[in-house]
Amino acid sequence: MIPHETIDEVRQAADIVDIISDYLTLRQTGRSFKALSPFTQEKTPSFVVSPEKQIYKCFSTGKGGNVFSFVMEMEKVSFPEAVELVAKRSGMDISRFTSKNDAEDAKKDTRTDTLRWAARHFHSALEADHGSSGYAYLAAERGLSAATIKSFGLGYAPPGWDHLLHAAKKAGIEHKHLESLGLITENRQKKSWYDTFRNRVIFPIFSIGGQVVGFGGRTLEKSSDTPKYLNSQESSIFEKSKLLYGLNTAKNEIRTSGEAILVEGYMDVLALHQAGITSAVASCGTSLTRYQARIIGRYAKSVLFVYDADPAGKKSMMAGIDILLSENITPVILMLPPGDDPDSFVKREGREKFLAFARKESLSFLDFQIRFHQDAGAFRTPELKADAIGSMARTIGLTGDPVRRELYLQELSEKIGISLQALHEVLPAGNSGKRESAPPPPPGRAKQVKPVNTGPISVLEKTFVKALLESTAYGNVVLEFAASHEAMLTLRNPAAQHIFLHMIRRYHEISADPDARIDVATEIGLFGRPDAEDLATGLLMDQPVSNKWLEKTDLHGDSARRCLGMFLDAFKNLILEPLLDEKDRLTEAIRTEAETEKEIALSREKITLDKKIRTTALELSEMISAILERRQ
Repeated sequence: MIPHETIDEVRQAADIVDIISDYLTLRQTGRSFKALSPFTQEKTPSFVVSPEKQIYKCFSTGKGGNVFSFVMEMEKVSFPEAVELVAKRSGMDISRFTSKNDAEDAKKDTRTDTLRWAARHFHSALEADHGSSGYAYLAAERGLSAATIKSFGLGYAPPGWDHLLHAAKKAGIEHKHLESLGLITENRQKKSWYDTFRNRVIFPIFSIGGQVVGFGGRTLEKSSDTPKYLNSQESSIFEKSKLLYGLNTAKNEIRTSGEAILVEGYMDVLALHQAGITSAVASCGTSLTRYQARIIGRYAKSVLFVYDADPAGKKSMMAGIDILLSENITPVILMLPPGDDPDSFVKREGREKFLAFARKESLSFLDFQIRFHQDAGAFRTPELKADAIGSMARTIGLTGDPVRRELYLQELSEKIGISLQALHEVLPAGNSGKRESAPPPPPGRAKQVKPVNTGPISVLEKTFVKALLESTAYGNVVLEFAASHEAMLTLRNPAAQHIFLHMIRRYHEISADPDARIDVATEIGLFGRPDAEDLATGLLMDQPVSNKWLEKTDLHGDSARRCLGMFLDAFKNLILEPLLDEKDRLTEAIRTEAETEKEIALSREKITLDKKIRTTALELSEMISAILERRQ
């Protein structure tokens, strides 16, 4: 278990803007940063990051949290795993709190732990004596260096039926995780299990943040009956259509250059990176999907397609052009010499010649499409040519930017000798670059576009919780008062009540140390309830309850007093609220009661309640005044 103090240290060492920038393109607006929400499809940025408060809030979906919450959302990992990932990203070593020391701990592994274990297992197998055939294939046959093999974590699955299964049992890995991740396969006839990957070199596939999410395996068998490539089975963790091989390594170079190189295979990525061309990624054995294009769009403004020049590769690039344009990414196409792929070309010619060839031979997407239709014979007759031109015009129509769309149409008009007016008439009516369908949101909590409705929260409860959270910046006075009067108060909103009880519990944990403080940005990630995280970040993103304190000279002290006063006032009204509700109920009951005796009884009950309300209000006011006087 990671101690609270260590979690605080990790959170304070991490810059939330820096971490989120690994996943989104943030643009500064005043004191905050904005981006398009990663949780839904939108054109106007509603995702806000506050570097001052170290929290984020998505106003489209209501989601919010701290740096740990964000990593949990994007990487689909548990809270301790998110802390570990953020720590590594921030240059901190917390392995002494996260390493598994015995089999009992290993049995508690999550699926992501199992994937990490499997990646280490495959890599160790590659470096062992029985991995010589795998190493020979990668190094001697495919020309990969030891540094590349290690950097990308390549591995080997021996030809035996239970090599991984036996090692997993020995390590205490749960069978259900191996099964759900597709690392083992059931033989139903024999009622037994065997390794899914056998006699294959293994390519671990990583999330954007560097988390192992699955594997690709290339067979070393010569038999034509054996599939050449085998991937992990689809799951909530491994979804091929939402992953790009090599992006975890390439993202920084792509962001710097503004261009991604998109290739087809694992070996193409590895060869280009080894040659020093580190902006290459692959679409994990699938045609480019809208979701993959959207991810690329977070880092790049253009994509250089370098697919195989065979008919299948050209068709894939034609479809990919439509997808990229619909995400406002500029497609550029590089056709390598016949018989070459990026792997073979860069190994033979080297980095500089590859880049020079790309500069000289790259085609705009319009030139590529014209050549594609010409080679297919689509310009032989007016009818075929009209169909081809209509197809190209509709592709241009997918562009969301009206200026770019008009410029592309002008360029196409000049290249094929068709009037601009005719091209406009080919476009679908009302076309404005709208997508046919939006990519689905990431799995997990992010699937819910609207926050879960757990009941209304009153203005009083909002004020109370907001003041409670903000007060931690000025010490423990508010928390101390709240803890000593906890029994008097129950908040009606479940998320608000959860935050209240969590903060009280944390105060009790640190109260023995007069100098101890609670970091509210860290605590958000420890709430353990998405609705509580969303509520807290939404409240903290608003103007502080003591927003006028900026005009004062004693900034910190005046802010603390205002925050305490606001909290105490909300506390008083929340205590009185149920009494006032009961008074309203009695008043209505008296008004509608037909029997005199019952009406008299209700009136007496109301008189007693009125006295209790006056007494309680007076006592609370005196108590609050005394507390505020002590703080002067």
